[in-house]
Amino acid sequence: MSVPAPSIAAPASEGVPASFEEAYHAWADTAAHWAQKLGGSRVDVDDVVQEVFLVVSRQLGRFRGDARFSTWLFEITRKITANHRQRHRWRFWHASASRGPDSQPSASPAPDVELERRQTIDQFYQALDKLPEKYRTVLVLYEIEGMSTQAIADLRGLNLSTVRVQIGRARGSFMKQYREVLRKGKS
Repeated sequence: MSVPAPSIAAPASEGVPASFEEAYHAWADTAAHWAQKLGGSRVDVDDVVQEVFLVVSRQLGRFRGDARFSTWLFEITRKITANHRQRHRWRFWHASASRGPDSQPSASPAPDVELERRQTIDQFYQALDKLPEKYRTVLVLYEIEGMSTQAIADLRGLNLSTVRVQIGRARGSFMKQYREVLRKGKS
């Protein structure tokens, strides 16, 4: 599923949706966008969004409004995306290894360039997947999504200083993991 990049800000009305249908129509694209950015190429966005809104359908009546609706929905999306990454990690690598060279036609004019691009993306996500979930999440939101630290704090329901510390630690941890992935790739 190719998800257009909606505004990461809340839909016009930040209030609690009156019904499941209203929640789905107002927030499905945003949840899909979050899932795509948090999950990377290994996550089936449609599956994640379906699971997210199954949870929303069961829990919407219990939502007390202690946090903003967007914060609540983001946490559901983040947790389900993380679960999908964990569940599908081994299947992805097994499927990649068992594919033959002719299993996917190449639309790229230079196969070596496409192979290098895919390897770089795989190495990036290998390193990213080794981060603790809280660091992975803020790094994706800040570096990939381009959100401000204040927007991340609002979305996650965290203090601004906590987000800044997590981003700093996430960057350091990511670079360490990325260098390790590259080192292993050369051996």
